[in-house]
Amino acid sequence: MLDTRRANVLILVVAAVLAGCAAPREPAPLGDHSSGGGAVRFQSREVRAASPGCGTPDTPCARLTVVLAEPTDGGSEELRENLDTYARHWVVSHLRQHLADDTGRSTASLDQLAAAFLAQHRAFVEEFPDASADWYVEIEVAPLHSTAKVATLDLSISSYTGGAHPNTERQLVSFTVDGGRLLGTDDLTTDLDALTAVVERRFREARELTPDEDLESAGFWLTDGRFTLPDNLGVVADGLLVHWNAYEIAPYSMGPTTALVPVGDLDGIVTLDLW
Repeated sequence: MLDTRRANVLILVVAAVLAGCAAPREPAPLGDHSSGGGAVRFQSREVRAASPGCGTPDTPCARLTVVLAEPTDGGSEELRENLDTYARHWVVSHLRQHLADDTGRSTASLDQLAAAFLAQHRAFVEEFPDASADWYVEIEVAPLHSTAKVATLDLSISSYTGGAHPNTERQLVSFTVDGGRLLGTDDLTTDLDALTAVVERRFREARELTPDEDLESAGFWLTDGRFTLPDNLGVVADGLLVHWNAYEIAPYSMGPTTALVPVGDLDGIVTLDLW
């Protein structure tokens, strides 16, 4: 697209516009997603930016919204730091994915990344004045579950910057309150086969498939012909919430899949005291 010098000039111009509209708002308390003493509590911080003239007929528009849950108190300091670090890294890395070349790669500032995104859209419109589709990026990091044992974040992004369709992605992550450790499937159980079996059963229910229906014939992608666990699950009040984004186990046309595995299914399989 643009050479580096021109891109930097555009970023500075847009940054001036953003001085009033992209600065983080004052934190606002989030709804109560916690239960019991020792649970982490959160506040919400927002960054919003838009091209000049957004909302004016026939004016190309780019909008960016980031809603970020920040841990304020509860739990341990290590846990709060790990939650905050993970969330900010996820947001920054996903914003950078929407920037061409190396624009914005060296900054972790949400304001500067917002400016770079708007500058990139402005450059695109200048190069392709007949392009009419608006661009947008919407990111949210929200607390999904927080107790004295575990804290779970729900991270999501929806975006469109040209192409055949918008894109969405969701990530679920859980941390132990004791030590602030990120929980993976290997941490939850010593019997991955048993956990895989109960997750597959709930996946089939979510997709309205019979227990013996062939998944590949139904349009799903398997690994060496086998159903495998995604690295995308979170502890919630009722069990484990497991999510597959579009393109992970099925084509875009089939959409994402979310399955809840109830606590009762996990008895004797999940070895940690999480509920």
